[in-house]
Amino acid sequence: MRENSVDIILPVYYEQDNIEKVINGIEKHVKAPHKITVVLQDKNDPTVKVLKKIQKKVKILNFIFTKDGIGMLKALKEGFKSTNLPIITMMMADLSDDPRDIDKMIKKINDGYDLVCASRYISPGKRLGGPKFKGFLSWLACISLRIATGIPTNDATNAFKTFRRRVIKQIEIQSSHGFEMPLELTTKAYKKGFKIGEVSTIWRDRQEGESKFKLWQNIPYYLRWYLYGIFNRTFDK
Repeated sequence: MRENSVDIILPVYYEQDNIEKVINGIEKHVKAPHKITVVLQDKNDPTVKVLKKIQKKVKILNFIFTKDGIGMLKALKEGFKSTNLPIITMMMADLSDDPRDIDKMIKKINDGYDLVCASRYISPGKRLGGPKFKGFLSWLACISLRIATGIPTNDATNAFKTFRRRVIKQIEIQSSHGFEMPLELTTKAYKKGFKIGEVSTIWRDRQEGESKFKLWQNIPYYLRWYLYGIFNRTFDK
């Protein structure tokens, strides 16, 4: 049973309007044995109050805080360090990711894959909402990376991923900003010879709260790992 257990890690920054719906969705749709770890970045975040209420009925929910400031990358690293189940799912807490896809990704892991990407760019997956130009750039980057490198996913940039814990233990994360980390993880996992798969997903733009993603600020960080994927196409031996 433990070999199929998954730690679901949610980096959170002022998601008080969304967090209860996200956790309820996980509890409704994820049948695999799991724990939920919410990683907060500010002790004054009103999301804390909501989480304390949810904990009364969701006993597998835990929330922790980053120890060195604000940032998605810091939250993810704290989540990896503070959990111990053999499978990890990282997803956003803004209702953009569909928890119904988690069991599909875990099945792929159980079928022998090491890292499974939820893909917006394979049928019947899609993006719903959000700026069209941002969506076009994301699609173009992901598809061109697959064509140029042979990486077996059409959505390397999506943060909604499930992977074996040993993947993150064997990869040195060098991202500095945060949102580019899933791309770094995928390109380095491919270079190391881990088996990568994907399942389709429907991504929805947030309805409540403010997005923390700033396109033009993040492009240079994404470009670093896009180029890494292009110029490091051979496996480590």
